[in-house]
Amino acid sequence: AMCRAGFFAGSTGLRPQSSKEAFARKSMKLLTALCLALALTLCAPTGFAQKKVDVQVGMEEITGSVQDTFAQHFKELITADIPEWNMEIYPVGVLGDANDMAEQVMSGVIQFDMPTSHLGSFVPMVRIFGVPYIWSNDMEVNKELMTKSKALYDILGAAYEKNNMKLLAIFPEGWQYWSSNKPLRKLEDFKNLRIRILADPMLAEIYKAYGANPLQVSYSEIYSALQLKQLDANIQPLFAHEEMSFYEQQQYFTNPFEMPFVSTFVANLDWYNTLPQAQKDAIAKAAQASVAYTIEAADKMNSERQEKMQKTRADLVFYQLTPEEQAPIRAKAPEIEKKFVGMAGPEGQKLLDALRAERETLENAKK
Repeated sequence: AMCRAGFFAGSTGLRPQSSKEAFARKSMKLLTALCLALALTLCAPTGFAQKKVDVQVGMEEITGSVQDTFAQHFKELITADIPEWNMEIYPVGVLGDANDMAEQVMSGVIQFDMPTSHLGSFVPMVRIFGVPYIWSNDMEVNKELMTKSKALYDILGAAYEKNNMKLLAIFPEGWQYWSSNKPLRKLEDFKNLRIRILADPMLAEIYKAYGANPLQVSYSEIYSALQLKQLDANIQPLFAHEEMSFYEQQQYFTNPFEMPFVSTFVANLDWYNTLPQAQKDAIAKAAQASVAYTIEAADKMNSERQEKMQKTRADLVFYQLTPEEQAPIRAKAPEIEKKFVGMAGPEGQKLLDALRAERETLENAKK
């Protein structure tokens, strides 16, 4: 009504106006302009609303896992900073297996993924995560390496980019534990041991060097293979042994301090490069915060899952190899490192040397 009054009041005849009338006319024109601006704002077409953008995150683990913890926290943080993103998280099996999702993120079908060492079939240098005893016995040192290492983010990161992936984060999910039906404390215990490994030739080389018979079995089929006595041993972080109920079929759990289980968080590089800098900054910030959050959650999860297994089965034995027990197994590491370099090439040797130097620097600083 005020707007209509303003339009009509603005119409005049030809008679001369007094100063009061001129002032009133100018005031009414100003009111009319303000009313029009308000009307345009309130009546703007809904088509100008910000459009939602679908963003997919693949992971290699089930809902409730360590990777899921990372993904959910990242989603919470990133959608607060980029509200136009509609983010969906897909656990393993929904979009295919681990290799399927790696191919999907490289081709741009999905935007984010959390590949582990299986990615070595596409990026051989990723097998650094499967080199035994390249890591510190001190997990705090390993956490710092994975979050800050120039060797990993520069040298390994460049290898990811050659395969159309942006390496955003690396985080440990806990130590890899051997589970078995007998104690595993010396190399002789591995003779002809049928041990399940990921589809990674690096891991095959490790356990062949120990004298075992490594077998590639899909994650979803491990339980039945243990139950049917087709496998004698398995390698997983503690939370996985519990959440997949592998402990129901195995009695002994041994931490050899051989390697942590490592996940990476990547984006499709072509898609990432189209993003404005503000969104790239938001991704980096959310990824870093999610790593810190997930490391703490993984520590708690592994501890709680171990307690839960022990309460369920009082006969379970958890054991950590002493430095003396580790020594003969560690002695196999140099020949396995040569296998890694054979797969990864000169850049692999460069990465190996740089990562070892960074680890030693951090360990010396803590002494």
